[in-house]
Amino acid sequence: MFTTGEQELGDTSKCYSTCRTAHAVVFRHWGWLWLAFAFLLFPGTVTAEDDLGNGAGVARLHDTRILPDGFSQTKIPVSLSVAPDDSVVLPLVSAEAEIISVLTIDENPDDAVENDAAGFVQLPVVSPVINPYADRVTYNPRIEEPQTQSLGAEVAEHIFEILQGPADPLAHFVSGLMGIDHDEVKADLHQHPIPLQPIPRRPQLLIETDDEPFLAPGWLEQGIETPTGAIWRPALWVVGTYRTGINYFDNRSTTNVTEWANRLDLFGQLNLTGTERLVVGIRPVDQERGNRRAFSGYDLRKGRGDDAWNIDVQTLFFEGDFGEIFPRLDPFDGLALDYGFSVGRQPMSFQQGLLLNEDIIDAVTVTRNTLSGNGVLNLRATGVYAWNSIHRNNNMADPDAQLVGLFTETDIAKSTINADVAYVDSQSVQGSLLTVALSGIQRFHGIHNTYNSSLHALTSIPTGLETAASGQGELLFSQFSWTPHRTNDVVYLNAFWAIDRFTSAARGPLAGGPLGQTGVLFSAAGLGNYGAPLSNQATDAIGASLGYQMFFGGTRRQVIFEVGRRQDTNNVDRAAIAGGVRYQQAFDQHWLMVLDGFLAKRESQALSPGVRVELQMKF
Repeated sequence: MFTTGEQELGDTSKCYSTCRTAHAVVFRHWGWLWLAFAFLLFPGTVTAEDDLGNGAGVARLHDTRILPDGFSQTKIPVSLSVAPDDSVVLPLVSAEAEIISVLTIDENPDDAVENDAAGFVQLPVVSPVINPYADRVTYNPRIEEPQTQSLGAEVAEHIFEILQGPADPLAHFVSGLMGIDHDEVKADLHQHPIPLQPIPRRPQLLIETDDEPFLAPGWLEQGIETPTGAIWRPALWVVGTYRTGINYFDNRSTTNVTEWANRLDLFGQLNLTGTERLVVGIRPVDQERGNRRAFSGYDLRKGRGDDAWNIDVQTLFFEGDFGEIFPRLDPFDGLALDYGFSVGRQPMSFQQGLLLNEDIIDAVTVTRNTLSGNGVLNLRATGVYAWNSIHRNNNMADPDAQLVGLFTETDIAKSTINADVAYVDSQSVQGSLLTVALSGIQRFHGIHNTYNSSLHALTSIPTGLETAASGQGELLFSQFSWTPHRTNDVVYLNAFWAIDRFTSAARGPLAGGPLGQTGVLFSAAGLGNYGAPLSNQATDAIGASLGYQMFFGGTRRQVIFEVGRRQDTNNVDRAAIAGGVRYQQAFDQHWLMVLDGFLAKRESQALSPGVRVELQMKF
């Protein structure tokens, strides 16, 4: 046996002899070694197999073989140049470091398996590497894309392009007449960076508490904990809208209008949380008189003033969420107690105002939201019971009427479906009525534009004799709109077909008839006695409107051109056609000016003109 010193001396002599031999080999073959070193230092161009974004590249990086003893054997390439999908070549990545970051090496040297093969290390068994990247797809502009649009879609889009043909001349006409620029889409990127822009100062409300201001940054207050466990942060906001305008309407009858009218909608809102609030509202300068509302102002045609001052409460309701008011009943939010509700005098509208349109109705509602499954993305169902202040289809109040209804809104992948039913029970001469409605709202893509569409089908069935407020009939209503290519404008085409005498479940005095959604020419102004240029009653008639809404001056100004037509189907010779213009301009952050003008022609009557100018202040 050798001692430790003799063993070390022998190892040193052996190492010295080996080094002399190695140096001799290096000096004799230094040229070939230099070429090999350069080849290893500067690898060739990366191929698809070397790309980490490719499954083959990952397999090559981890060339793993399973041994019988349960360990894997991985061959380590020296380096790898990675070219990602955006063609930016990253610095060379050490394959050894890459493997260490992916695989876990057993730190116990006793478990290592000796292997004489050069360039191999012993690693424990690991799960297969899953490629997290999609396969690379190279764009080839010479390959023609498949045509997914049908011939019918192409023909339909050409028809829509013909309908939007007058939009460009009208926009140039307004730009030249008023000296304002027409808003257009600008897709070019700026050549210099744009810094963060300051946020415009938010206009103050008429009244708002300092602790919880409206849409203001800052810290939330600690709040008040109620016995139910809810945290309330009371805040009082007061908002409103003041409208004043001069109306002129010559409808070739005894109801001609030349007036100055005013309206003030004032609301106070006490917020308790983000879901609970108490709302109170008054309209002190206009009041209900029969089936119409009177407005404070001056009748220029008759030469007398009109005083409609009142302090009647027009709105008073509380709304909230049962689960938020009683959070301790379901601390882990697993019992589905999130039922929204409202109770009191409140505005209400369903089917875009076709089925029910009330600004004052005493009712209680219960809403269940966020129901989903079986292809339904979200389902909202609202049950309504109203016991007072119900106005029938003729805009007259019915003190004996009670209303119950179920109103649903269902979101699916390609549409929003509304299915509603409402029943009005009345022992008065106006009779009882059952109304049912179904509608679908959807958006679909054409060749150049995206189109918005809504289709409504409604029916009214009196349970007794037909009356002025309970009639039998059906209403088919359609709204269709799109934004022309490279503009911010909107082109809309709305149409209706009223079969027999459709009647809504409830309609407020200012709501008029069910067809007010057809367009500007079919809707009343809601200020004074300025009515709709074309009748909005849904009795034996068909009609349509075509409108162009254009934006100017950075959307601070807009102009609407519209033409409309109504034709009766019961041979009473009451057809009418009209054309109108609406101009709106914003001033500051509170004021808005509206200017309306129209010219209508009714069958067997002379031309009927109308014009109005209105100022609105929002605070």
